[in-house]
Formats: sequence, C-alpha cells, structure tokens
Amino acid sequence: MVKKGSGRSMKGGGKSRMNRDHRRVSQRGIVKGRWDDICAAELQSDAIIQGRSQAQVIAEKMALDADKPGLGQFYCVACCKYCVNQKALDDHNQTAKHRRRLKMLLTEKPYSQAE
Repeated sequence: MVKKGSGRSMKGGGKSRMNRDHRRVSQRGIVKGRWDDICAAELQSDAIIQGRSQAQVIAEKMALDADKPGLGQFYCVACCKYCVNQKALDDHNQTAKHRRRLKMLLTEKPYSQAE
C-alpha cells in the first residue's frame, strides 16, 4: 500500500504535490536572468558615472585588504567585483555578463530625478 498524498495511491488520495509545482514557477521571484535589470540602477550610480575616472576608482579599490578576495588587488569597476587572481579577472573580463554591464555603463544615460 502506498502512503496517501504521494500521488500514486490505489484509492483516491487527491492531487499530489508533483501536479502543483508548475503553478509555483511564477512565484519564485528573482531569477538569474533578471538580476542585471535589477542591479542596473546600482551599477549606473557607480564611480564611473559619478565623474571619477576608472584609474582613480581602481587605485582606491586596490588598497591592500586582507578581508577581500586576492587581498583586494584584482577589481572589476564595471561589475563591482573582486577576483582572486589576475587569471580570474581576465576570465571574468571575457564573459558576456561583464561586456554587457560595461556597455551599459558606457552607453546608457542614467535616469535622473529631473526627467
């Protein structure tokens, strides 16, 4: 005899949990593909947009810090991300997500309250 509610019973048992999961797909919230859209405002307000040059930001962010990955020496300004070593930073710079964020920062005009 199979337990009730497992979805495979001899007599009745109602709907199983397996038949209900497809309705919960839309309730899952933020998915990986939408994260770039959600973080767009934060990335737009980063130091490049605020008028400081990329070299100034990198010099400020690359101060030795034992709490950050790679002692804080490998930083991507566009993604606000620290990498463990130079190879990891180079691999990150070749990803589509990095190129997309860099293009967004350099081309799109940030939204302002005046608009």
